[in-house]
Amino acid sequence: MFQQLALEVLAALRGSEAYTLLFLLTATAGIGAPWAQEIVLLAGAELALRPGGLNALAFAALAWLAILAGDALSVWIGHRYGARWVRRPWAARFVPPRRLPGLEEGMRRHAAPLSFVTRFLPGQRGTIFFIAGALRMPWRPFLAADALAALIQVALAQVGVRSLGWEWQAFRGGVESADNVLTLGLVAVLVVWWIGAWKSERR
Repeated sequence: MFQQLALEVLAALRGSEAYTLLFLLTATAGIGAPWAQEIVLLAGAELALRPGGLNALAFAALAWLAILAGDALSVWIGHRYGARWVRRPWAARFVPPRRLPGLEEGMRRHAAPLSFVTRFLPGQRGTIFFIAGALRMPWRPFLAADALAALIQVALAQVGVRSLGWEWQAFRGGVESADNVLTLGLVAVLVVWWIGAWKSERR
């Protein structure tokens, strides 16, 4: 419902108002807003085809910046708050203190590929980037990989709409299903991790 309403409002706007709403929808989708970023990108690319609609290059640049802004905000919140929370006594049952240095070292080594892959996971980017930030993922490899992946994602939306006739309505169901599957997968991973950490602490 929220997604349908937001895109209807976007389609009715012109000029700076349309660009502003597009930026906000794209950025907030990356941090958990109730609309899919992939769908917003397709809708924006469709508007760039309409007479008097968005400029294609301006749309691409704005969408790319919005993606980076949303992802960077998730990582920053993780750095700023998650890294503190994970060191609190109550967090030891989920992340044993003796395992934390190894997890942070692994995050430093795999920051770039993790960031690149995460950019293409519908729905769970904000959560994963927050966790990565909480484990002190370095900024430089994250920004480089995320910028490249975002460029590919925006270009794919443009090419799909312009050359392949993609419409956001046709992808809505598939994106929602993928989001549900990934949510269950993420929950399962966290539950398995918690059980392992709990058993490790009891030994």
